[in-house]
Amino acid sequence: MEFTLVIFYTLLFLFLIRKLPFFKNSNISFKTLSMLFVLKILAGISLGLIYTLYYKERSTADVFKYFDDSKIMYDSLFSKPLDYFKMLFGYANDTPYFDHYYKAMNNWFRVYESNLYNESHTIIRLNAVFRIFSFGYYNVHTVFMCFLSFTGLVALYKAAVKNIPGKEMELVIGIFLLPSVIFWGSGVLKEGLLFFGIGLMVYFFTRIL
Repeated sequence: MEFTLVIFYTLLFLFLIRKLPFFKNSNISFKTLSMLFVLKILAGISLGLIYTLYYKERSTADVFKYFDDSKIMYDSLFSKPLDYFKMLFGYANDTPYFDHYYKAMNNWFRVYESNLYNESHTIIRLNAVFRIFSFGYYNVHTVFMCFLSFTGLVALYKAAVKNIPGKEMELVIGIFLLPSVIFWGSGVLKEGLLFFGIGLMVYFFTRIL
């Protein structure tokens, strides 16, 4: 079932990459875009395998700990849907009532809390949304995160190529093919979400200018 869903969502996102003007107008051929996207998915799956084989404590493994915690939030969608949406959107959820959810998670609370925003909340919530479509299969989350990350990288490329004409190939290599970008930006980690946000921010900022 997991393999089938991974193939299905990969093909769905490839269809969107082929049809959506945002990707079509990137000046990168669909063949190249599809190869780059599939490469990210393979890297994300490989990252999950590495953590499965060599970092077997899931509660501390970066790629699994937020995924596992999201199940607690997701399960509330069926038992108490209002609780799910309050936790998802952060509305009136900072009360003792919700402690039985958060204390069951390993990563909602940090060991040392501070005034800085706790980004683990965001990635747990995102995984809780992905679970609606993934049926709880980890590698489906990988495909979703790869699409978000890939969208951000395409946006970054589109912003850069207008200001650095004649360097299209160098930009593709520098933006999409750096080992750290391929590896860490393709897993179920906050890096993929950061690439998505930063890429779109730079893209729309350059359009405003």
